[in-house]
Amino acid sequence: MNHAIRSAAAALTSTGAFLLGTTAVSAQVTIDSENRYPAVGAIMIWRVDERETPLQLLAFVSGTLIRDRVMVTAGHFTAPVKALGAMPPHLRAFASFSPTDARDPKTWIPVVGMATHPSMPPCPPPPQCDPTDDILVAPLQPGIADVGLVFLASVPKGIESAHFADHGALERAEGKHTAIVGYGTTVPRNRSIPPDTSIWDGKRRIRTSILRRVIDETWALWSLPSYVCHGDSGGGIFLNDRPNKISSDDTLVANVSDGGRDCRRQNNNNRLDTRSIQNWINETMRNHVAR
Repeated sequence: MNHAIRSAAAALTSTGAFLLGTTAVSAQVTIDSENRYPAVGAIMIWRVDERETPLQLLAFVSGTLIRDRVMVTAGHFTAPVKALGAMPPHLRAFASFSPTDARDPKTWIPVVGMATHPSMPPCPPPPQCDPTDDILVAPLQPGIADVGLVFLASVPKGIESAHFADHGALERAEGKHTAIVGYGTTVPRNRSIPPDTSIWDGKRRIRTSILRRVIDETWALWSLPSYVCHGDSGGGIFLNDRPNKISSDDTLVANVSDGGRDCRRQNNNNRLDTRSIQNWINETMRNHVAR
């Protein structure tokens, strides 16, 4: 790959597609084998050949379907594409909503565009795009919304979009249970060796976490240990007072931003229940459709 492609691949890979480690996270994380959260999907970056055949998985994160062809995810995933102006040649993005095997090409939907919240700073190659390195933004930096949108080529069949919580819902939910849903790994990245995405199992996982405190208009804290790991970035956080209730009643209140390097410490996540962020999402979707 040329320099631009290598840079883009590195930047995109820094978003959470790291798997190797020695310490398993916890049995607190369960596979969504019952497909309780069908609106949560995986978003993958693949290197492809001249015939568009996928050759190598470079990065993956999580996201939630919020309209027929729109997913909300982490801004630190979409920011490199914004910085470059477009997806570089020989790189392609796909989404999958399979609860147990997002790596199956039969489940893939091509990604045709991305958008990043304007508060996100420029995101050059790693480690600047990795929130665990505290270089892109400081932890809980005021005014930063780690939010991005991904636009799909087609509507996922049989999947209903998630519903946003009412404005300010998190401010009334401190101490309540939430469900955090994503396609993350169960081991932290071993940063002394190159990442190996070949061992990612492509499974959607759920963990329950209590909302500790709302910080400001963009950030809130969840209980520790977080069990949020690499690849969970962008995953949906749903209000869930009764963990065993039907998940279709749950409302989307936040997206995963930073679970820390060890997938236990730090559970700093971005709010999606504010008027300002929902207005930006709606305006961005309208502009994308109008193009």
